[in-house]
Amino acid sequence: MRPTLAPLTALALALVLQACNSTPQEPEFSDSDVIMDRLYLVTNARVGMAYVDPEVDLADFSSVMLDPLDLSNVEVIQPSASASTARRTGWELTDRDRESLQTAFRDVFERELAETGDYGVVSEAGPNVLRLSAAITQIAPNATRDDGRSRNMGRSRVYTEGAGSMTMAFTLADSQTGEVFAIVKDSRSGSPVWGVNNSVSNMGDVRFMFNRWARMLRARLDIAHGY
Repeated sequence: MRPTLAPLTALALALVLQACNSTPQEPEFSDSDVIMDRLYLVTNARVGMAYVDPEVDLADFSSVMLDPLDLSNVEVIQPSASASTARRTGWELTDRDRESLQTAFRDVFERELAETGDYGVVSEAGPNVLRLSAAITQIAPNATRDDGRSRNMGRSRVYTEGAGSMTMAFTLADSQTGEVFAIVKDSRSGSPVWGVNNSVSNMGDVRFMFNRWARMLRARLDIAHGY
């Protein structure tokens, strides 16, 4: 049976799963879809998938511990390509790509939480510290890599509608106890505007997508704290 929920507690947590400009709504939980004995599927979440513990209140957390971005199991959806735009369609993450993604993820979340928001970003577990673990599970680039091996040198510029899309999985937990109280999976796309596709514009889109997720978390922490 679905637990009895304190309205403010349930709403504050559920709002983590809704878009930043959403009108607050009471969360709707599935009675039959429960994992880890306490995480209920949110049926009206505005993300791809969300399981939460309705009894946890985000107001209990004032700092965030960011785990390194997990890139151990990334599926790459290869872009379409023609002979005129590419020599091959193979696209894979290099060590340099992984380092850039991990750096961008931490930079964006630290800035949004600690500079835009009022939440310390810490490196160790402690009381009132939220632990955020994130993993990229899939990327779907809109063009081949911006290098001489993947693109014909004779074609100086490639134009696409943004860099592509990305899917991420997030886990929120109490840093001290390790108790998981939210699992979220969501997909986002880059800029909807057509423009030059290169390594610089692509990283700009990656940061844009990271920032959308970081804003969602920061905004819901603000609501939970009454800011």
